[in-house]
Amino acid sequence: MAEKQRFRLATPAEKNRVDVVCIYAHPESDTRYTIGLDAATGFGNDYTSIQIFSNRMPFEQVAWLRDKRITTVKGSEVTYALAKYYNNAFIVPETRFPGNAYVDNLIEVYAYGNIFRRKQVLDEDPTVSTKYGICTTEADKHLLINQTKSLMENPDGPQVIFHDPVTLNEFCNFVYIEDKRKTGGTEGFNDDTVIATMLALHGCALRPQEQRQTVKRYSHDDENIAHQQYLMKNHWERIAGKEKGLVKAI
Repeated sequence: MAEKQRFRLATPAEKNRVDVVCIYAHPESDTRYTIGLDAATGFGNDYTSIQIFSNRMPFEQVAWLRDKRITTVKGSEVTYALAKYYNNAFIVPETRFPGNAYVDNLIEVYAYGNIFRRKQVLDEDPTVSTKYGICTTEADKHLLINQTKSLMENPDGPQVIFHDPVTLNEFCNFVYIEDKRKTGGTEGFNDDTVIATMLALHGCALRPQEQRQTVKRYSHDDENIAHQQYLMKNHWERIAGKEKGLVKAI
């Protein structure tokens, strides 16, 4: 199991870097976490993106990684370490190549089984239903987009909390490209962090946890402050009453 001291909170200088794991919040023992994975080979212009969200409502981004030089072997090791660190997190990978290589490594090398697997429908080939992850066809993308949109536009307020500006920037440039009849980043922009985020949010929505209820502890300081405010309020009311020629009972 990955040791907790291996990961530390990201410093301000690191939060915009795309070659380190940025940790925004350490795991809490009673909280579930989900990892969304959009993989690349590490030898091209595409980025490998790992997004980690807390399953507590609202779903909060707690860590991320975006790197174009990480190989599938090293990336699988990092994914496994992060999954173990975040309480054996539920992994939702994109399984187009090379995402399938990550899944193979996680299962065969690290014996990690907490990975999203599609449910079998009655008329589906049984061999297909055993596949892990989500192959993001345009139909699957639209389902993920609608789910993410409903979370962000929830009537009770947004149910997603972001900490990474790169992810927000990619969401702003994630559009439907009409001439290609597909969704993705506009020219000059990537969509890896968006895909990884939507995969993570899909996993969170499958296994949500209620928002943590905070109980306010009794504090003598709070009582003293409230008493002082009460006395000051009465003091100024007496002064205002005297200036108007009124008599007020204390």
